[in-house]
Amino acid sequence: MTPAMTPGASPARRSLLKVAALACGAAAIATMAVPAVYVLAPDRRAGNGGRWIRTLHLDALPDGEPTRVVLIADVRDAWTLAKDQELGAVWLLRKGEAVTALSAVCPHLGCAIDARKGAPGFACPCHDSDFGAAGERLTGPSPRGMDPLATRLEDGYVMVDFREYRQGSKERVEVG
Repeated sequence: MTPAMTPGASPARRSLLKVAALACGAAAIATMAVPAVYVLAPDRRAGNGGRWIRTLHLDALPDGEPTRVVLIADVRDAWTLAKDQELGAVWLLRKGEAVTALSAVCPHLGCAIDARKGAPGFACPCHDSDFGAAGERLTGPSPRGMDPLATRLEDGYVMVDFREYRQGSKERVEVG
């Protein structure tokens, strides 16, 4: 037998093996902990953890005419910040000082909804769903009307509470 294999192996060697075993265990735990941080990290969509997106100044919205606005905001997750990301689009409808917003995403399959030309209301050109001037479902395969989004005025700008809803469902179910 060699001296290293004898029951009376040196204390220095035993200490080295203990340190090596602890280091390997710590590395294994860290390897499992890093993905857990991604899974458990908060989802912060639009900048500063909120969903309110600043759009146009109220004076830029024509009264009584739907205006399509692309929503752009900073998107932050637990680790990164992506600047000026397109989140989606809305139709803004102004009546005096009141502004309503309707999602431009068709509740049927997620196509882009257009304003009807020459008539009030909206239409999904892909699957022939028609919507009234207030976004209510008139005809077609869409299971519900256009999804309304909350608005408010802040320093003269129209703010939209951005939300996404499940497609193909009669009930309005928020996604994410």
